[in-house]
Amino acid sequence: MFQVVYEHQQPWPETGTLTVKAPPIEGEIAVSPDAARRRANGYLARYVALAIEASEPVLIWGDHPVWRMSVYLCLPGYGQVAKLGEIEVDALTRQVFSLSQATITEMQERADAIASRLTPAAEPAG
Repeated sequence: MFQVVYEHQQPWPETGTLTVKAPPIEGEIAVSPDAARRRANGYLARYVALAIEASEPVLIWGDHPVWRMSVYLCLPGYGQVAKLGEIEVDALTRQVFSLSQATITEMQERADAIASRLTPAAEPAG
């Protein structure tokens, strides 16, 4: 198996679906890249952590097209600090492909370890 990345020069339509015709790839994509990223970020905020965000989506064409995004730890004053993994959103239905609990735990532990090295420790009140 291999992946083909094709840069589509046409802007995303304001409404409706985008029709892709780049033989042998042809079909309609119902979910915009912005909608896919918003959906992924909502999932990440709810199930992983608020400081973990999805990057720019890349359309992966196959039997069932998906938007794939890298997942980064983002800290105020630092921006994107470290890549923690990837997340995918169905390009036809906006459904996020759920991350396993083991993947979520690994992302949280790596993010915590990185953030603890970069951010100053809070002084106890008193």
